Amino acid sequence: TVMAALDAVNARFGSGTLRPGSTGLKRTWSPRQSLLSGRYTTRLEEIVKARSW
Repeated sequence: TVMAALDAVNARFGSGTLRPGSTGLKRTWSPRQSLLSGRYTTRLEEIVKARSW
């Protein structure tokens, strides 16, 4: 299995050599709140709509 392979690599080359992709991530960005409407969750006509043709 994938976890067995991960454990084998870490046992051979040292703990923390490989990690699952979701660990150790720092979010250094944040969405631009200034671009949002002040009422973006309360007005149905301001909700973004996606269409496919």
